[in-house]
Amino acid sequence: MNASSSSKAGHINPLGLACAAGGASLWGLSFVVPLFMPGISAWDVSLGRYLVFGTLGAFFVLRAKLGGFTLTRSQWIKAFVFAATGYYGCYTALVFAIELTGPALPTLVMGLTPVSVAVVANLRTREVPFAHMLPALGVLGGGLLLVNLARHGQGLAADNLWWGMFASLLAQGLLTYYLVANILFLKANPRITPLAWANVTGAVLLVFSASALILRIICLGGQLPWHGTQTTLFGYAMGSVVLGLGVSWLGGTLWNKANAMLPASVAGQCIVFWPISGIIYACIVKGEFPGVWELLGMLMVFAGVVWGLKAARSSRR
Repeated sequence: MNASSSSKAGHINPLGLACAAGGASLWGLSFVVPLFMPGISAWDVSLGRYLVFGTLGAFFVLRAKLGGFTLTRSQWIKAFVFAATGYYGCYTALVFAIELTGPALPTLVMGLTPVSVAVVANLRTREVPFAHMLPALGVLGGGLLLVNLARHGQGLAADNLWWGMFASLLAQGLLTYYLVANILFLKANPRITPLAWANVTGAVLLVFSASALILRIICLGGQLPWHGTQTTLFGYAMGSVVLGLGVSWLGGTLWNKANAMLPASVAGQCIVFWPISGIIYACIVKGEFPGVWELLGMLMVFAGVVWGLKAARSSRR
């Protein structure tokens, strides 16, 4: 192999890394936007978010269909499966876990998603020898544990600990499945652009969220999400637009683009920008500075990512 081909084989696309970091960092806004919607339940925050995302996605899908864009039946089924697992299924299990044990345990379990996605993705693709990956993932996982224990470690002992652990692991498993399957789907279907797939996912989510809204209105006698809360209609609408347009649509598009450009194991590690950016945003909103252990954990996380990228580059050579 000559020098040029060796360099190309070991190349990790910097645009792909930028898209992964940008998309996952936009997802981090989902941790702080609800703070500006006081009194709105987690269910109703999600409802508004997916109504906006779904409406936008459905609009673009309909416009694309007029231009000749089509999907096979199996691809539509895959979109419904992804919406049911990675969005509504994961979120339902997460809310159930929080209700059982409080936020500490579920946050700790979900924070390890970057490690689980990188491992499962590499099991599916065998892109990087595990002997090269494991030290980096160990540092990354240790940093995530340190950050989460420093911020959310209080109250890990709970009455319904085992059921809460089961629900947390279920949410984490569903999210891991979705993220890995989505990466592999985009690599196997290069004809579908990252933007088009984000729109298709949104269109499917519109079916779920519209059904949830109708059930909510029927069951609660027409009461709307902002009724009886400190949040106005304008505040609820603006929060939903930020979450639906910025976090779900733009964040999802950037993430899909990164999935198409990066090795699956590398993309999996880049999900780490999601929990870390959420903590940084929360510190900014609350006007506080991260503690010593949080900062040390963040440094370990970024060291693990850099180590993982070097391992991936050397393996690709």
